[in-house]
Amino acid sequence: MKKLLLLSGLTLVLAACGNSTEEAEGEEAHEPHEETAEHHHEQVLDINLTVDNEDNPSVISVELLKEDEAYEADRVRFEVEDTETAEITWLNAESEGDGIYTAETAQVEPGEYSVTAHINGPEDLHEHTDDIFEIE
Repeated sequence: MKKLLLLSGLTLVLAACGNSTEEAEGEEAHEPHEETAEHHHEQVLDINLTVDNEDNPSVISVELLKEDEAYEADRVRFEVEDTETAEITWLNAESEGDGIYTAETAQVEPGEYSVTAHINGPEDLHEHTDDIFEIE
């Protein structure tokens, strides 16, 4: 009889613990969430992204301006995503001077691509722009 009472008592205790945990989780799910930090992406640079298909292979280029002056970035990369297969190719751009960065598309098959220019600069600057281009 003692074992039966002990077992019943343990069952009640465990059931009570389980309910209080579920209630606490339920309360958390319905409480409004406070925003601790807002994400503001203020664009500092003017970015002109283009693809030149007259060259073979095609050339992706980006011109960077800050307050109408050429901007020299620490690093520029192009993310080239096939719009049909979602396959991504990364191309490192080389500086041509005067805020212009280019990369050849020799690794990319002809087709339609979403091209995103990722620009990194001093003081944690990271900006990007994208557009859809036909690469030949």
